[in-house]
Amino acid sequence: MFELLQPAADSERITQLIGSTGYDFVDAWIQAKPELRQLDQLEHVDPSPRPASIDLNDDATVEAHSSYAIYPWRRTIVRLPESDIFYRLKSARNRHLLTYAEQEAWQHATIAVAGLSVGSAALIACGLTGARKFHVADPDDLAITNLNRLAGSVCDLGRSKLELARRRLLEADPYTALTAFAQGYAPDIAAAFLGTDADAVQVVIEEIDDVAMKIDMRRRARAAGIPVVSATDIGDNVVLDIERFDLDPAYPIFHGRGENFADGDADDPTQRLSMAAAIVGDSLTPRMAFSASQINRSISSWPQLGSTAQMAGALAATAARMIVCRGAVPSGRYHIEVDRILLDSAADGTGAWNELEPSVLAAMIAGARVDTAASVDSP
Repeated sequence: MFELLQPAADSERITQLIGSTGYDFVDAWIQAKPELRQLDQLEHVDPSPRPASIDLNDDATVEAHSSYAIYPWRRTIVRLPESDIFYRLKSARNRHLLTYAEQEAWQHATIAVAGLSVGSAALIACGLTGARKFHVADPDDLAITNLNRLAGSVCDLGRSKLELARRRLLEADPYTALTAFAQGYAPDIAAAFLGTDADAVQVVIEEIDDVAMKIDMRRRARAAGIPVVSATDIGDNVVLDIERFDLDPAYPIFHGRGENFADGDADDPTQRLSMAAAIVGDSLTPRMAFSASQINRSISSWPQLGSTAQMAGALAATAARMIVCRGAVPSGRYHIEVDRILLDSAADGTGAWNELEPSVLAAMIAGARVDTAASVDSP
C-alpha cells in the first residue's frame, strides 16, 4: 500500500524503511534545490503572492519541508519537497500558458474519468497539467490486446487498469488524491462517482464502452448540472463531444442524438447497434465503417489505434481543463479529421472521405484493383 509519511510524525517508520534491505532510496531534493534557487531568482510577474522561500542550505529546514513517498510495488522510498513546493516545481513549465488562477483552479478541481482506454490517456494528461483530484471508474484488468493503445507493461498483465492508473499518477505526483470505483460506472454508484453539492465533480470525462451507461451518466450529469466531455477515436480521427449541462440544464444528450432511447433499448443487441450508430452519426471513416461491419466476423471488437487513443485522451483532457479554468467552452461536436488534413484526396480516389462501400474497401485492403470513383455515392 502506498504511504506518504511526514518526518515529524513518522520518523520511526521512515528510519525503519530506509534501513530495511530491498528498498531503494531516492532523494528528490538533489534536483529540487537548484531548480528552486533558479525559480526564486526569476522576476515575479504573476498577480499572485510571491512563493515563500526556505533556507535550502539548512538541512533541518529542508527536512521539515519534506515528505517521504513509499512505493511498495517499486520497493522505493522517495524523499521529496512538501506539497506546495513540489507543485510549484511540477507546474513551473506551465507558467503563462496557464495563469496562476487557472493553475490553482485546475489543481483543486475534482475530475471524474469513466473508462480507462482513451480515458487512461485523458487521466494521465490531466495529471501532467496539474490536476490532483480524481474520481475514476473502470472494472477491467490489463490484457495483451489492450497494449496496442494503453501505455502498459507485460509485467502488469492481469492487474487492474484502475490500480495501474493510480500507480502512474502517484509516481508522477504523490500528492494526488484518487477515489477508485473498481466495479466501473453503474447507476448504483453514480451518486458517489459524480458527487453531490459542494463535493460534486467539476467535469466528467466519459469513455465507457457500454452505450446504455453513456446515456445513463449523461442523464444524471445533466440533472446535477455537471458538464461532460467525451472523445471518440475513429481510425486516425477523433470526435470530441462537449455537453455543458452546467450552463444549459436542458441541453439535449449527445446534442439530440441520445434523447429518444428508452431505458430497455440497450438490452436488445440490435437496438444497441442502432444506439451506437445514432450517437456516432456520420463520423465513420471508410476503414472504420468496414471494421464495424466485421465485428464478430473477422474481428472480435471495435478496433482502435494507440496513436489516436492518445490524441483523443489529450483532447478530452484539454477540453476538461478549459471548462474548469476558462468556463466559456461551448457545447458541440468537434471533428478532428487527421486523415483529411494529411491525406486530403488522393489522386487514385482511395483518400475519398466516407465514400467507400465496405465491399470496395475490403477489396482495396486485400490489394485488389478497384474502381473507387465508381463507388462514390453508390446506393
